[in-house]
Amino acid sequence: MWTNDTEISFFKSALKEFAAPEQLFYHLSKGYFAYVPKGSCAEGQTLQSRNSLIGNFTEKWAKDLFTPIAEKHGLFAVNGVECEEIGLTNKSDADLAFCTVNKRLQKPEHIKLVFEIKMSVVSNYCCAQHINF
Repeated sequence: MWTNDTEISFFKSALKEFAAPEQLFYHLSKGYFAYVPKGSCAEGQTLQSRNSLIGNFTEKWAKDLFTPIAEKHGLFAVNGVECEEIGLTNKSDADLAFCTVNKRLQKPEHIKLVFEIKMSVVSNYCCAQHINF
């Protein structure tokens, strides 16, 4: 389901439509990398465990994947669900949830299943200075 083509499609789309290379990649002297290669120096850049642009993409991808399953059970697949009563706040919302109501702010009784999406890019893409896949 999740393939290198999915990742490459994301990078191409993001670079064309809304992101600068520095928002998606580490800019090292040897080029742009999705991850700092093992044994390489990060050249003073702070390592981030998860890029929010990639995180948003993977959460939407998971929603698209699970929507037919939710619908089969009369539910909605919703990203970013908040429900203060069960600890899903605006600072720590559910990446994806199956709910009986199609909205981000939920009551506990409307939430049937909560997903934590831990996906990110799998492959380490290296792009020359001009970013060309």
